[in-house]
Amino acid sequence: ENGRLAFLVDPEKTSPHEDQHQLRLVPRREAYLADITYGTNSEFGFDYLRDNLTLRLEDRVQRGHHYAIVDEVDNVLIDEARTPLIISGPAQEETEWYLRMAQIVRALNPDDYEINEKDRTVSLTEIGEAHVEELLEMPLRDPERPEDITPEQARLLGYLEQALRAQFLYRRNKDYLVQSGKVIIIDEFTGRLMPGRRWSEGLHQAIEAKEGVKIEPANVTYATITLQNYFRMYEKLAGMTGTALTEAEEFDKIYKLDVLPIPTNLEYQAQRLESGLEEVEARDEQGYKYAYYTQRGDPEKKPIFWRRKDYPDVVYRSEEAKLRAITREIIRYHVIGRPQLVGTTSVEHSERLSERLGAEPLRRLLQIELIRQGWMEKHNIEILDRQVPELQPFHKQLDEINTGDLRPVARTLGLSLNLEEPENLARLETILQLSPADRPRLLRVIQGGIPHQVLNARKHDEESQIIARAGAFGAVTIATNMAGRGVDIKLGGELTEEILRDVNRVLSRAGMDPYDMTNEERRAALEKISPEEHGIYGESVKAFLESLDGMKRVRELGGLHVIGSERHEARRIDNQLRGRSARQGDPGSSRFYLSLEDDLMRLFGGQQVENLWKRIFFDDSLPLEMNILGRLVEQSQERVEGSNFDVRKHLLEYDDVLNSQRKRIYEQRDRVFTKEDLSEDVLEMLRTDLQNRIPEALKDKEGPWKLLAYLDDIQPSFQFEEISQPSFSHRLLIDAVRAKLPEGIPQPDEVRTALLDLVERAIITERDHLLNSINSLLDNLEEGLKNQIGERLDALDAFFDGLEENEETAARRPQELLNELQELLHLPIKLSPEQLRRLPEGDPETRRAFRNQIETTLTFLQTNRLIATIERRLEEEIGLRAAQLQERTWDEIGDEIYHAVERVFQQRIERLLGEQGQISRDLDAILSRIPAGELSDRMIIDLLRGLSVGSRLAFDARTHRKTQRRYQRLRYHFLAASLIQESTPAEITERILEHLEGALESLQRARGLSEIQRLANIEQVTLQQIDPRIQEEIRQELGEEKFELAAAKPFGSLEEDERQLISLIFGRRIQNEINRQLLLRVISDQWVDYLTRVEALRVSIGLEAYAQRDPLVQYKSQASTMFQSLLADIRAGVISRLFTYAVRTATPVAIPAPDAQPDSQQNTGSGQVSPQADGHKKKKRKRH
Repeated sequence: ENGRLAFLVDPEKTSPHEDQHQLRLVPRREAYLADITYGTNSEFGFDYLRDNLTLRLEDRVQRGHHYAIVDEVDNVLIDEARTPLIISGPAQEETEWYLRMAQIVRALNPDDYEINEKDRTVSLTEIGEAHVEELLEMPLRDPERPEDITPEQARLLGYLEQALRAQFLYRRNKDYLVQSGKVIIIDEFTGRLMPGRRWSEGLHQAIEAKEGVKIEPANVTYATITLQNYFRMYEKLAGMTGTALTEAEEFDKIYKLDVLPIPTNLEYQAQRLESGLEEVEARDEQGYKYAYYTQRGDPEKKPIFWRRKDYPDVVYRSEEAKLRAITREIIRYHVIGRPQLVGTTSVEHSERLSERLGAEPLRRLLQIELIRQGWMEKHNIEILDRQVPELQPFHKQLDEINTGDLRPVARTLGLSLNLEEPENLARLETILQLSPADRPRLLRVIQGGIPHQVLNARKHDEESQIIARAGAFGAVTIATNMAGRGVDIKLGGELTEEILRDVNRVLSRAGMDPYDMTNEERRAALEKISPEEHGIYGESVKAFLESLDGMKRVRELGGLHVIGSERHEARRIDNQLRGRSARQGDPGSSRFYLSLEDDLMRLFGGQQVENLWKRIFFDDSLPLEMNILGRLVEQSQERVEGSNFDVRKHLLEYDDVLNSQRKRIYEQRDRVFTKEDLSEDVLEMLRTDLQNRIPEALKDKEGPWKLLAYLDDIQPSFQFEEISQPSFSHRLLIDAVRAKLPEGIPQPDEVRTALLDLVERAIITERDHLLNSINSLLDNLEEGLKNQIGERLDALDAFFDGLEENEETAARRPQELLNELQELLHLPIKLSPEQLRRLPEGDPETRRAFRNQIETTLTFLQTNRLIATIERRLEEEIGLRAAQLQERTWDEIGDEIYHAVERVFQQRIERLLGEQGQISRDLDAILSRIPAGELSDRMIIDLLRGLSVGSRLAFDARTHRKTQRRYQRLRYHFLAASLIQESTPAEITERILEHLEGALESLQRARGLSEIQRLANIEQVTLQQIDPRIQEEIRQELGEEKFELAAAKPFGSLEEDERQLISLIFGRRIQNEINRQLLLRVISDQWVDYLTRVEALRVSIGLEAYAQRDPLVQYKSQASTMFQSLLADIRAGVISRLFTYAVRTATPVAIPAPDAQPDSQQNTGSGQVSPQADGHKKKKRKRH
């Protein structure tokens, strides 16, 4: 029930509802704890996937994969093996962000972005990022460290990137249309619309936001597995089916399963000498062999049970002839009352055959049969062994022949086309091998067609009801070959439970026990009861007796007859169709009708079928019965089975790649759930990540400061009560300050001197870094400027070349051409009236004017961007404007800016560190308030933080008033980076690891103390009320005697040593729970993203074949590389949130506060210690 509940068989449970008798509704976990769990394969698979999406161990329901027995095993493990079970849902995205980003990019200025027409890309400049940050009122990223961004920043940049592409690269009516409130893609090659297709990675949603239509959220796959891979997880696997022998090789190679044939119950009984049955072979009236079972020693050999009669295949030259033969057989058996099941290979074929059973097609077919029979009688021919020109027009498709075509021929033969005339009815009885007693039913067929049921994918929900009626007297059921699989079709029709219940009540009221009776015994018992005693159940008794009469009549007629309209690609599917008849010893038969035009024969029959086709010259209505055809059919099926097996095996090799990766990820989740202490796992992740990251970071000249900035992001400084833990950069600065101070208690003037020296070094290192950055920036912008000028000039030349070739140019207004050119160049162009007039002529002077304006405008834009970028990083103006530098070369512009930055830093040193400098004054004020004594690490951190932030006058554009705005006047990263330059990578790595492990210990202690405080604030909470497992741990640490004394005290009354010890235990427990939640969440999020990327790889990997590379080898290689990246991303994701992750739910350590809600976030101290919560909205998921 919705993946949550299941039924447990409980013999003691009673219910007035018969379908719930001895069934108890229980949680699925309890159902899986039963000795035997029965269910559908998809439910087991979805439970497995759901178990690997949960974030709590108690939410999992399955208990491992030990032993599975699969019913209809070939259907599940072969036919449905490739069926993927998918749990999907909306991506973790919010549509309002698409709308907001669409509004923001519309507000951007030309200086804010750069468009590369050749590569079809658009990107923000630094001033563009600053503009977006101003509009968003939040930072996007550090411009000097763009690679280190938080997950939230990465998400926002993704929305922004797609909004930029939608706004500036994709144009309405060129790349897409908007119809009926939907964005429809236009194929760039054919120009045709592609409804239903969507761009990926959020681009389609961004375009929908741009156009103001409804945004359709994208779906992502949260978990997926094929049935094949699910059942391969079981230690022991077994199953049963009647049609597995032909697939023995596949079972062996893929599942390592042997196929063992066992005899049916009747065969087994007949083989035993002591049993009362024996098998007898005989021939029917047409000379076909068949077998049945009789009582051993019976001289009359009277049949008791039957084996199915499998008639040989009938093969026709054309498909039309085959359909007519099938229809004739359906007519014949329906008229005599024998039920039939007609198997087809597709919905199309089943509906086509159904149309043939309508009154009009049937009458036309019978009229053609009358004419053919009349022609043969007139010419005294028994078999048409050659093609007859007069009859050839009647071999066309039946719906192409009308009555008017038949009348002339019928007239020459002296025949009437009225099928209801006695003479014609007599001829039809001869043609269809019927007796005069069958004439009334034949007339009904001629007048109204054959009533029948069609079962295919469109009527899947009605399958059980249709199949239940398939054995009724005269029933005709058209179905796909797999319909009714595993179902016993009862001859005479299915007796409903309601009828049997009413009959049992009648017999019970008559003093009989009906529950151990067979239906024949019930019938005999009812005959002894007068009809008056039936009471209100008279109709049910009548229906019961009629059903038994129908069953008897059907058995006498030969039971259910199965007609196969076409051979399936797999022999076992044909065997499944044959197996619908002669169940449980009932009589039954089967026959397949084939044609040389069938897909199987046409595509896989080979040269032999082609040669046979050329040699056949007799009439289409004559069937072929040759041994070579039987061998041809079997060989064709074997070829297809081998081909399909190779395809499945090849696809399995692709599946095995993802399957092995899935196992590793799910094993990691299992270990996270079951392992008691995860601290060592997290520390190992921390060590591995940093040991890989630090040496790589130190190879780059800019690497040290970026590494320190990254470390400060993942582990910021924090303080809680007496616990103070600096970040790694702060630790380096603290050590640098202490190195300048004498031993013992420092004096205020010594502290002042040391701090001012450190501040001056910080400004100088920042200046050196920025000047180096300017050099790199100048080189990049110069190269970009050359590329942009080249692209615009190429576009300009192409435009003027087009003017010369286009004869219609003269008819266009110059202003129209100028507007088109400006749109092409993405630049404003100003022309004199004379130049504008001569524009359509492509005048060389006009061209030169354009080229000069392009170079001047682009140089101005790049200069303006450069100045704005530098001022953004400096957070103050440098005293230059782009207009001042317009006549300069790029090298001269660079020199001017370089010197301007040097002047800014010189002024900054004087402004901050001079005699009346801001920092000097601020430091004197702070030191005057600090009491004399030892200088703690916390005090140094507070001093450094206080000195790094200043305030300046600013103008508020909204209120039009002057305000004080805080700004960053010092950055310590560059100074801290200079302090580790002399160390080797190994030394730095060891030092950082030691620092972060110490930070984890401090964080753990702080969280424990926070929990103690929380419990102390709740009145009368004692140790006796917390988790018993934690009580036992505290008992072992304190000792029995001290624990008994402390257990009765409220937490607020504990002694200091008791408080410290208990806080350590609490902190350890809380940290472990944080580790568990963090690991599960990161693994789950990264795995979902990985599934999307690996599916994209699988779709595109086939293109490798064009490069003469094996797609499978490339897929394995690239998927392996991607998986290693996934593991690295998981490590990085855990590390990035390890020191800031907030507990999402109440930990097992603490009892909840009185007003706490069940799923609310509890404050366990992480609120003060790690203020960043990890928020995710829960999304609805759906399964396929």
